[in-house]
Amino acid sequence: RLRPHIGQTFPLERAADAHTAMEARTVIGKTLLIP
Repeated sequence: RLRPHIGQTFPLERAADAHTAMEARTVIGKTLLIP
Protein backbone atom coordinates (compact mmCIF):
# COMPACT_ATOMS: atom_id res chain seq x y z
CA ARG A 1 0.00 0.00 0.00
CA LEU A 2 1.35 3.39 -0.99
CA ARG A 3 0.80 6.55 1.00
CA PRO A 4 1.70 9.81 -0.76
CA HIS A 5 3.61 12.42 1.22
CA ILE A 6 1.52 15.60 1.52
CA GLY A 7 3.89 18.53 1.48
CA GLN A 8 1.47 21.46 1.68
CA THR A 9 -2.22 22.21 1.67
CA PHE A 10 -3.84 25.37 0.36
CA PRO A 11 -7.44 26.58 0.46
CA LEU A 12 -9.00 26.70 -3.00
CA GLU A 13 -8.96 30.50 -2.89
CA ARG A 14 -5.14 30.38 -2.81
CA ALA A 15 -4.71 28.17 -5.88
CA ALA A 16 -2.40 30.77 -7.43
CA ASP A 17 -0.09 30.51 -4.38
CA ALA A 18 -0.06 26.73 -4.75
CA HIS A 19 0.95 27.05 -8.40
CA THR A 20 3.72 29.48 -7.49
CA ALA A 21 5.09 27.10 -4.85
CA MET A 22 5.08 24.17 -7.29
CA GLU A 23 6.77 26.19 -10.04
CA ALA A 24 9.44 27.38 -7.60
CA ARG A 25 9.93 23.75 -6.51
CA THR A 26 9.66 24.66 -2.83
CA VAL A 27 7.20 21.83 -2.14
CA ILE A 28 8.30 18.31 -1.22
CA GLY A 29 5.58 15.77 -1.88
CA LYS A 30 2.03 16.46 -3.00
CA THR A 31 0.23 19.79 -2.93
CA LEU A 32 -3.46 19.67 -2.05
CA LEU A 33 -6.17 22.24 -2.67
CA ILE A 34 -8.83 22.10 0.03
CA PRO A 35 -12.36 23.20 -1.03
